[in-house]
Amino acid sequence: MEASITFKSVGKKYNNETLLADLSFGIEKNTKFALVGPNGSGKSTILKLVSGLVYKDRGSIYLKGHDVSIKSNQIKSILGYMPQKIDFDYDLTIYNNILFYAQIHGMNSLKAKQNIISILNSLKIIDYKDLYPGNLNFSIIRLAMFARAIVHNPEVVLLDGPTMNLDPIYRDIIWDYIYNEFNDTTLFYTTQNFKEAEQNSDRIAILYDGVIKFNGSFDYLVKNT
Repeated sequence: MEASITFKSVGKKYNNETLLADLSFGIEKNTKFALVGPNGSGKSTILKLVSGLVYKDRGSIYLKGHDVSIKSNQIKSILGYMPQKIDFDYDLTIYNNILFYAQIHGMNSLKAKQNIISILNSLKIIDYKDLYPGNLNFSIIRLAMFARAIVHNPEVVLLDGPTMNLDPIYRDIIWDYIYNEFNDTTLFYTTQNFKEAEQNSDRIAILYDGVIKFNGSFDYLVKNT
């Protein structure tokens, strides 16, 4: 199958210590791929490498055949990214935070506004659209960040710990949306919850000490480890 994301011998150091070592793997188009590992294993860094927020020290990363080290408007338009850290502008409402993100990813204002209303309705947080992040609880903000990541209809979505510390009802809202709307979308997400990875992925990769120790289906993992 066609690959949406490809890592070829990618390495990354931090403070002269190897964080990621010779990563080579691919994520197939329109699949759900879970990256599992403990804190500090490098999961967030891998997503940042794909999004272009962090630069690799060696190797190559391709997004639908485009080298991510060459930042282009085409890459920006097909990629959505939800970081683990809350990074909303606290001087803007939820609606305007998402609108700004949509516009810098190439959407015209009319289409962006339509998408924002539709997504916030689906996520059941439309009532909070005109409020500021500082007045909202953690779960609502995380759902709004998820909405921001997908507002421009990206073909590839990166979610860093999307359901971490969320109330169960909000976790279900996110996964229900993914299953209902991500028919033509590649999902690459990180989690420390192995049960979540088992239930919501086509393939699972286990990252430990900067190396992927396993990459395959859950059934393959059970049979071979």
